[in-house]
Amino acid sequence: MGLFSKLLGGNSELSELINDVANVIKQESVNLHESEGTETETTYDKTTTTDFDTEVYASGRDCGEDYGFSWGPEMPDEENQYNYNGTYKEYFSDVFRSTYPMYRIEDYEAHNGRTTVFVFWEGERKALVVELLSRKSSANKLRSDCKAAGIPYLRFYYDYHGWWNTKAYVIQRTRIALMGG
Repeated sequence: MGLFSKLLGGNSELSELINDVANVIKQESVNLHESEGTETETTYDKTTTTDFDTEVYASGRDCGEDYGFSWGPEMPDEENQYNYNGTYKEYFSDVFRSTYPMYRIEDYEAHNGRTTVFVFWEGERKALVVELLSRKSSANKLRSDCKAAGIPYLRFYYDYHGWWNTKAYVIQRTRIALMGG
């Protein structure tokens, strides 16, 4: 009898989930080390048949449990970063600027162009910082700097198959962050 079996009293579904999550974490660590110094821009269409990471989807990691409407193995019909007629940077810029014209929004690239940062300004006050980064990134400095300064912070991953970043999802998360929640 394995350690998980002893701890979980034979709950094989939970044991399998824990093993799967551990394997995903292990694989992400390997991917991170293999991909250092490489940069790719990924696009998908409705016929894409890559595996969907159900454990990460179910966990709500980094996004909160209420945001699952933008995730799934098939691309939704709603506008999202993958069916947008432009790059993911242009997509987010368009969503932010068309939905929140009351804010001055500045953007810049960081980490040798692998990350895009949007800063929402309300007068002279930073109202929100949004970071677009690769799922392979382990960067946390901007997030911790924002936390220390009391500035709301969001991040969106631009290359995670199954995380579609639908327009409604991006708008909802941004609105909640701007409202201080």
